[in-house]
Amino acid sequence: MTEIKEVYVFYQDYVKPLYCEIEARNNSLPIELLFEIHAAFDHLKRIYVEQDEQGISCNKAISHLKRGSLDAFKLKLKYYHEDLKLLQDSKIDFSLLDNGSFLPNLLAEKDVIINLGKAARMSESNLDPSESFDIWSKTSEAINDFYEKYLSEPSKFEWARGKTFSWRNKDTWRGIAIGFFTGCLSSFIVWYLTKQ
Repeated sequence: MTEIKEVYVFYQDYVKPLYCEIEARNNSLPIELLFEIHAAFDHLKRIYVEQDEQGISCNKAISHLKRGSLDAFKLKLKYYHEDLKLLQDSKIDFSLLDNGSFLPNLLAEKDVIINLGKAARMSESNLDPSESFDIWSKTSEAINDFYEKYLSEPSKFEWARGKTFSWRNKDTWRGIAIGFFTGCLSSFIVWYLTKQ
């Protein structure tokens, strides 16, 4: 029989960290997560107010908390893809990072996360919500690892951005102008010395 304490432990260990992570991202919470938390605690209320059987109500409460967590996992995956798009649009030459190994490693781990996310989505059609929750948890952990490995050092990106060739970069234009001026001056000196 599931006890009330188990519901609160599940909330503390799984739901609350996801809740805080999603809230910190956009300073708001998805309404779906709030509905599921409300439904979970409504089941707990029924134990005391309506004398419902504790084990059944606690199982239903955890089920609602898991559904809310699934919504939070999906949002986390959505935010992950948005961050990757921003990174892709940054026009940084990633071959400059980590002796050229940064981009291949990043893409390999991106594929792992995509495959985990796909498996998690597919598992939702199964009758066992625990299996889906477990796969979504692995997806969430893989996303956390990805952020730690590849997105935790913004100074690395700033350095690579400065070294990336771009027609809009003022350092690029300065280098082109200096090279052009040096080339013209050298050509003039050679012409002047050889004309005599």
